Amino acid sequence: MYFITGDTVYKSGEKYYSKSGDTYTLKVAGTDYTVGDTIPANSVYEKLLYNRMYISTTETGQKYRFPYKPNGINDTLPEHEAGQNDVDLDAYTNTQGKTIRNRVRHDVKTRDFTVTEMNGEEMKRLMELRDPEWFWVTFFDEAEWDFVTKKMYCSSPKYHIYYADEDNPLLNMYTNISFGFVEE
Repeated sequence: MYFITGDTVYKSGEKYYSKSGDTYTLKVAGTDYTVGDTIPANSVYEKLLYNRMYISTTETGQKYRFPYKPNGINDTLPEHEAGQNDVDLDAYTNTQGKTIRNRVRHDVKTRDFTVTEMNGEEMKRLMELRDPEWFWVTFFDEAEWDFVTKKMYCSSPKYHIYYADEDNPLLNMYTNISFGFVEE
């Protein structure tokens, strides 16, 4: 599967594709484009990779890789907990020991992250994910053994702050960051 890139300029180390009909062709840096040049809107594609997540604010809009790569590094998804949860309304166990469930939803997708370290720019982008409240996430789902796109939200992050510069919060360092994506 391919999607229109969210990059605005060609970046080093990325694989970009052009499309002709139903065929995607890998573009070659130095031949087909120059790193740093502006990418024409809606003309260059990337291929979905199973070890990444892609975020967009609309179901069919431009997708952006997660985690963000402000310095062109850390381009694979950090190890994380993945699962499905059931949502019950007023579940209880009766006096005979039988659990009574009122299942509202089955297999709500979750992705829970613990990231060792982020700089201020990465933290700022993580916080920006929380506005708008909901966004679309495309990822490889083991339960379906395919790429899926789900409407999700980002849970409130918890983190430890190291203040590195009193004038510029982008220079702060954040450690032991934990947060999650939960399907609507």
